[in-house]
Amino acid sequence: MLILFSLTLFVSAFLLFWAQLMVAKMILPLLGGSPSVWNTCLFFFQAILLLGYGYGHLTTAWWGARRQAVTHSILLLLPVACLPVAVSKSWVPPQDGSPIPGLLALLLVSAGLPFFVVSTTAPLVQKWFAGTGHPSSQDPYFLYSASNLGSLLGLLSYPTLIEPNFSLTRQSWLWAEGYGLLVLLALGCAVCRWRSPQNSVPDVERRVASLPATQAERENTGPAFVTSVFPFAAGRSQWVLLSFIPSSLLQGVTAYLTADIAAVPLLWAVPLAVYLLTFIVTFARQPLLPHKTVVVLSPFLFASLIVLFLLKVMQPVWLVLPWHLLGLFAAGCAFHGELQRSRPSSHHLTSFYLWVAFGGVLGGLFNAIAAPLLFRSVLEYPLLLSVGMLLLQAFSASAGAPAQLASAQRTSLVILFGVLLFGFQPASLTESLSGNGIALLLVFVIYLGFKLRAKYLVTATALVFLLSQFSLESHSGVMKTERSFFGSYQVVRDRAREAHTLLHGTTVQGRQSFDPQRRREPLTYYHPTGPAGQVFQYFNHTGRLSKIAVLGLGVGSLAAYSTPGQEWTFYEIDPAVEKLARNPNYFTFLQDSKAPLSVVLGDARLRLAERKDNFYDLIVVDVFSSDSIPAHLVTQEALQLYFRKLNQQGLVAIHISNRSINLEPVLGALARHLGLSALRQLQREISPAEREKGKSPSLWVLLARQQGDFGTLASDSRWQPIPKTGGAPLWTDDFSDIFRVLRGFRG
Repeated sequence: MLILFSLTLFVSAFLLFWAQLMVAKMILPLLGGSPSVWNTCLFFFQAILLLGYGYGHLTTAWWGARRQAVTHSILLLLPVACLPVAVSKSWVPPQDGSPIPGLLALLLVSAGLPFFVVSTTAPLVQKWFAGTGHPSSQDPYFLYSASNLGSLLGLLSYPTLIEPNFSLTRQSWLWAEGYGLLVLLALGCAVCRWRSPQNSVPDVERRVASLPATQAERENTGPAFVTSVFPFAAGRSQWVLLSFIPSSLLQGVTAYLTADIAAVPLLWAVPLAVYLLTFIVTFARQPLLPHKTVVVLSPFLFASLIVLFLLKVMQPVWLVLPWHLLGLFAAGCAFHGELQRSRPSSHHLTSFYLWVAFGGVLGGLFNAIAAPLLFRSVLEYPLLLSVGMLLLQAFSASAGAPAQLASAQRTSLVILFGVLLFGFQPASLTESLSGNGIALLLVFVIYLGFKLRAKYLVTATALVFLLSQFSLESHSGVMKTERSFFGSYQVVRDRAREAHTLLHGTTVQGRQSFDPQRRREPLTYYHPTGPAGQVFQYFNHTGRLSKIAVLGLGVGSLAAYSTPGQEWTFYEIDPAVEKLARNPNYFTFLQDSKAPLSVVLGDARLRLAERKDNFYDLIVVDVFSSDSIPAHLVTQEALQLYFRKLNQQGLVAIHISNRSINLEPVLGALARHLGLSALRQLQREISPAEREKGKSPSLWVLLARQQGDFGTLASDSRWQPIPKTGGAPLWTDDFSDIFRVLRGFRG
């Protein structure tokens, strides 16, 4: 029996995370592959999980476990009509405004019902097990570890086993088959519960259920360090807050690491794996870590992470990145450990999971929806670290931490305040009024929920104000910080190079000299002596370029190659990028253009499809320099679209410089499959003089219908055919495998 219930929980959790990743992969290309897309998807799945837990709680309260088992057996069959899971291809993201409402609606229509039904499994099966009379049924919470183990394996197996070997269509059918297995397992659990005696309830549950409500509530209190102070009613709010903090930190550290620390594909999956691991550790039958030690030591770790964030310490990556992940692990173990220690009897099991899920949803709501609107940078991350640090210090004090450790905690807090005062910029306060209000409300709720001392409220309030005004812009040359759904951007003034640079996280999106003599000179990957410069100089000279499309705006560097009589169209998904590129205080490539140009907002592939066929002479695809590449722009169907929009001698130039992803084998396989001619040029060696002038190494690929369409570039020794690579993947709209083209993972 125990194996049946454990396996059911394992399979349901495995399917949950498989579905999350599979549906997110279906949707990510439509919105550029931004980490915010993943965070929004994660928030949606958290919200559906909350509905599933709410269903489990209410049906248990209304009908009892046996009637509930019958009803749920019928509910399990409803998603069959919605399988296999698929995302509507007719959905078009908005051209302006936030895509979040439309994205949530798309997720609801595409995967809402199957995910909801699967999400009901964890609380129901544990509740059923509690009523079977099994020797371990008095405390069924250990089954939560089996559930989280399934979640962790589902997360890790998707990019390494499922995605590389199966198309999205096949994945959907395999998931449907897995759902069929879950239905059989769940029905088996329902039969076991039905056959159990009606009074087969653990002794402690019968005792609690028979007590008057007020007395039962008094026996089920909040976190272990404050159990003697707070009644059960307050315990519910504490469950919410204890799950809210690590949920918010999960998304905060994900956004920060993927945008500002390391442009590494699939890195967003690592924090989630760490987050799930903390559930496994804390809800195991026997504690795997000393909880009190974690609570006492975590504030020191949090303080160091806040300082690293504020001072923008990003190197060495091999040390900084694991340090942030260690902070997330410590936070999860500390706060989830408090949840585990404050769990009620199995009589309140479904209620417990409902409030925990509610806290998780609030964390997702705060980070995925509110934070991009409230803060210019990923400020929600150090904000929650600060709140968590103070709360754990309060827990440590309640637990009677040694005087030396308490003194050390106060010292770390003083150091943090010193750093905050170093970056004191009062003018920044007016830019974060809404964010300050939400943050202070959160602090006040935590203060009331845990009945903290007034000194913690005062300290937290001071931290909120100091964090919101902290800025190193006057020290680091940052001229402007802009945040949108698609990422966080900075315009940096480099006085040594006499240039302005646009950064998307750690990726350079473009640079322009503010020396009047070099103002019109394209720099970085677009330098006149680089591959891009060679292409434009040759084809401008021959007069073959009249209409040019550029997918990806950056700072508009390529507009420097425009000539009178041409017509240029830039396609850009993020309005914030156009706003920065058109601001003459930062960049002037667009306004200096010698040809009329326009910027079309929206997904480049969808908007390009609206243009009539045989229209362009050259299409430049420049969207692959960061880690979250829009894979749908380099598939078989995408290349077929590009060539439909080109005239007979038209060319496609693709910029594939990337620190982590090698797209050259992908383009080589596509060219051979479609019968196209392909040339590539890698300029890796850059002289110190060129680097000083602003040139960057770059890798470009040219595609044409015929070899002769390249003109004299075909005989230029700098341009070579793409080497044939054995086992190179053929990317289509239904199949793409990032893992196989990660640098360092190729055979």
